[in-house]
Formats: sequence, structure tokens, C-alpha cells
Amino acid sequence: MTRLLTKDEIEVKVKKVTPTGILLLLYKTARTDMDILDETYGAENWQSDYKEIKGNLYAGIGVKDKDSGNWVWKWDCGIESRADGDGNEKKGEASDAFKRAGFKWGIGRELYTAPFIWVSSDVVPTEGTKLKDPYEQFFVSRIEYKNNEISKLTICGKHNREVWSNSREQQPKENPQNNKNSDIAQNTPKYPTAGQFKAMLSFCDTEDEIRIKLNEQRDNPQLYELVKLATERKEEINKKNRQAEIGAAIDELQKQVEAQ
Repeated sequence: MTRLLTKDEIEVKVKKVTPTGILLLLYKTARTDMDILDETYGAENWQSDYKEIKGNLYAGIGVKDKDSGNWVWKWDCGIESRADGDGNEKKGEASDAFKRAGFKWGIGRELYTAPFIWVSSDVVPTEGTKLKDPYEQFFVSRIEYKNNEISKLTICGKHNREVWSNSREQQPKENPQNNKNSDIAQNTPKYPTAGQFKAMLSFCDTEDEIRIKLNEQRDNPQLYELVKLATERKEEINKKNRQAEIGAAIDELQKQVEAQ
């Protein structure tokens, strides 16, 4: 089993920008996977491979069993990147497939336990669907784990300015009559709303990821509504997979016709 990621090995990206705030996601790079594989198994004891199945690119990571000397492989498919004008869509798909195969080996699996990271536009200004500061970047300044799950997390922006955290130490309760912000604090929702949960599901690409996110909300009073949203997202993924399979089958038939 591989070790947990350090704060310097976790990247932060902006998933969505709205007039009221931004949604941040945690992720790892393929380079991090390679470094941890080298560290855990030795550079000469692991390898990678790629293959296309029904139009989908799969990456495999093979690790040599130290006792038998046999290679153990774990595979997963990737998602093609959005067009960037430079033709890097397939490169992004290969990298994504490799990182997903890395998850199968346990590398960064704790990222699936990341909290919902929503930053208000009062903290990070936005202009419509864009950041007011196009050069704004974010990073993890603190992370702690409990039972292999993220328990404390702090995100900072430019100039080391804290923009989001669940890591603050518990403070003594103040007299509500002397604290003008007490009503706001008491009314802060403990669980994400249905709209926020739908945004969380938007970056889930497999049924397992959906199941993990839904399980985190098992005590949410809106669970019934969240189950409906999770089911809808699951159907979207299944529809997309079916379309990919049909497209691959058509391409194969065209190749056969051209070969005749």
C-alpha cells in the first residue's frame, strides 16, 4: 500500500466559476504517481502500458511481486481533455488514464474523501464566470488525515492568503449577545445543499465515485433529494459510455468496409 499524499503533492484547480463564488477541486499529477511508484516499489519494479478498448484509452500500471517475480497489473480508462487549440486532448486522456490506474494502486485515493470546497466571491472576487484576477492560483497549505481520510484542510491563494479552511482549532463559545456574527455562525449549514451536491457530482465520472460522495451524505436531512441527483448523474455517465461504445462499433464497421 502506498503512503498518503503530502500537501506539496496535491494540486488545486478551479472547477467552476460563478458570480457568487468558485468550486475548487483537489487532484494529483501523473508525475506524482511516478515518484510514489519509484519510492514504494523501486524504479525497476514497475512499468506502464496503454491499450484501446471500444474506443476508450486504458492505462495499466504493472508492479513486480517481490516474492514470485510475476507482474501484477491494474488498469483504468481516462477521459479526453477539452480542446485547447494545440491538439493535446489525447495526451490529457493518456495522463488521466494513468492517474486513474494509480488510484487502483492506492495512490491518492484519499482525495476521494475531500470536502466540498466552495469559496465565496467575497473572498475570491469573480466577474461573471471568470476570476477577477486571471493569475490567481491556489495551493494546499495544510492537510491532515484520520483513518486515511482528509480531516483538516486549508487552501491558500496568491501571497499565501487563506481562502478556505476546515482546519481552525475549536474556539471557546462566546456570549451570543456580545457577538454580532453569532447568528451567522449558528445558521451555517452543516451539509451541502442539493445544488452544491449536484455541483460535486458533476466531477464524478464513475459509479464508485458517486457512491462515495453519496455515502458521505448519509446523515444529510435532504438525503432523498440527493439520491435522486446521484441517480440522474449515474444515468448520464451510463448514457455517455453507451454512446462511446456505439461510436467505437461504427468506426470498426467502417474500417471493415474500407478494407473490403
